[in-house]
Amino acid sequence: MTTRMMGDVTRLLTMSIADLLDDWFESPQVKGLMAVNGIIGTWAGPYEPGTAYVMAHHSIGDVGDGQLGSWGYPEGGMGGVSEAIARSARSFGAEIRTDARVSRVLTRGGQVRGVVLDSGEEILAPLVVTTLHPKIAFLEHLARHELPDDFVTDIEHFKTRSGVVKINLALAELPSFTADPSSGVAEHLTGSIEMAPTMEYIEAAFQDARVGKPALLPFSDGVIPTTLDKTLNPDGTHIMSLFTQWCPADWADAPHAEELDAYADRVIETYDQVAPGFKASITHRDVVGPHEMEQEYGLIGGNIFHGELSLEQLFHMRPAPGYADYRTPIGGLYNGSSGTHAGGSRFYSQPREVAHRNRPTAARNSSACQARESSHDGDGNALARRARQDFRDFFFAARCEDLLGSAGVAGGVGDVHPHLFYGATYKIGCKRRPLFSHAPF
Repeated sequence: MTTRMMGDVTRLLTMSIADLLDDWFESPQVKGLMAVNGIIGTWAGPYEPGTAYVMAHHSIGDVGDGQLGSWGYPEGGMGGVSEAIARSARSFGAEIRTDARVSRVLTRGGQVRGVVLDSGEEILAPLVVTTLHPKIAFLEHLARHELPDDFVTDIEHFKTRSGVVKINLALAELPSFTADPSSGVAEHLTGSIEMAPTMEYIEAAFQDARVGKPALLPFSDGVIPTTLDKTLNPDGTHIMSLFTQWCPADWADAPHAEELDAYADRVIETYDQVAPGFKASITHRDVVGPHEMEQEYGLIGGNIFHGELSLEQLFHMRPAPGYADYRTPIGGLYNGSSGTHAGGSRFYSQPREVAHRNRPTAARNSSACQARESSHDGDGNALARRARQDFRDFFFAARCEDLLGSAGVAGGVGDVHPHLFYGATYKIGCKRRPLFSHAPF
């Protein structure tokens, strides 16, 4: 690496997204739009050091087309990804269970032995991969005396704030924006629809939450996947998904239902101001705050990355010094969650690396997931439920590092299985549905 390249990397890791964009753009509107990738899912405003890296984090992948930073919609919603992973796992002989919540990890003499389900059933395996949030995996599924004191302290101090509010909308018709009026599907409706007009607008939203108030004017990252994926809306109606910020971090501690409804009203009103009739087109809505994300999805603090992407929690520090290689203090127990390197977003590196580090006993395919059960009855409630399920599947399957649910074991002799993956997944209209699967490697 040249000196110039090293300098550029240093800037990227330490600068704010606001300062980085100031170096390259003049338009406040362009800078507001571009800043979203630097603060999405993050407990930090655009002027916070380190947010330039968050932007890069969201811009280093592609959808298989070779175009860096490209994003896309999988056909059938994120449940389509769940189903594909499940088919792949089963093709290798995996057994996938649902309603099989893991209550604790079994160990003996510093080595993993398997897991115990809520039902009391024991599943024995010499290698276990947990894909849950580190605070759940290490502070709830293991006794603290089984872990080094400094490791426990690191996990206790692992920051996992969020302030995210997810709003799923069922729309009778597509919005028509005054800046570019349209009727029906238009090209500008197929990508992201940002409510982030300036850097100052975004910063004000964060400062509200930082002092303990929900944002007066939240920013929103919106998409309408049904403009491209007709399998989600055979009757011609639409789903709009709004990823918004910020509410106070401590809203993860309680439901705050009334405040969330008022918050959602304000978000919808901002869109209605630039797309008259938008509010009237909403037939149903579903508002998911950080408390529900924590209780139902296992996202502590509502953080979509299983921990903040701040510099002190990246690379060799994630989730704790000395344990960034997916190993844990317990022999044979691995963590493949977003709380490990390389963090959240749609990375598949964590389970792959776990498999790589355990060859020849681990197989090439370390993914096992539950296929989503879905339904569509044509009404607004069904559309909103579908959007809600896509959100759940998004955290379950599209992020293999979150494989929020696969516990996989297989090919064993008697009651002992060589490998086990576990976590938690979900189903429409239900509370969190734990899952594990048997996978022959």
